Amino acid sequence: MHSMYYFAQTLIVVILFSIQTTWLGMFSIGGVIPDLALIWVVYCGVHCSRTMGIGSGIVMGILQDSLSGGLLGLNTLSKSFIGLFFVTLKDKFFVEGVIPVAFFLVIASLFDGLVFYFSMNTVLEGEVASSFLYQSLPAYSIYNGIVGPILFLLFNQFNNWLKSKMSDPYMNQVN
Repeated sequence: MHSMYYFAQTLIVVILFSIQTTWLGMFSIGGVIPDLALIWVVYCGVHCSRTMGIGSGIVMGILQDSLSGGLLGLNTLSKSFIGLFFVTLKDKFFVEGVIPVAFFLVIASLFDGLVFYFSMNTVLEGEVASSFLYQSLPAYSIYNGIVGPILFLLFNQFNNWLKSKMSDPYMNQVN
């Protein structure tokens, strides 16, 4: 039964990356698109086990790094810290509902963008336009904060459906 669950989660990741890399660019606002991988990592950190939350951050980061053609490890570092943060946070804060989910996605997006910005400017001594900090990063964060709660709802619906299909009525205990 667990193999079906992990297969479904893997299918979600494949679908998210397919959307991210193909037609999501059509919904670009000022050259900014939402980060579906980041939203998935936050979702897993909040709704799944510790292993799944941190593991999703590592896996999504590695996938993004390998598909980006840029510096390997940058997305892995960022996404794994975000997964760890939300796995730890879920026991201390109630991360349910549109406003808390949007708020925490904005915070996670800011962290993700700042890791990119500081890595590019310090370690790689690259030139990232200063407009990234006051134009692109806020737009990226707000966009993720708007799209994220909708995806959280869809992920919840899918996972609830999946759990209902996986549950065995003959294995439930009688109280």
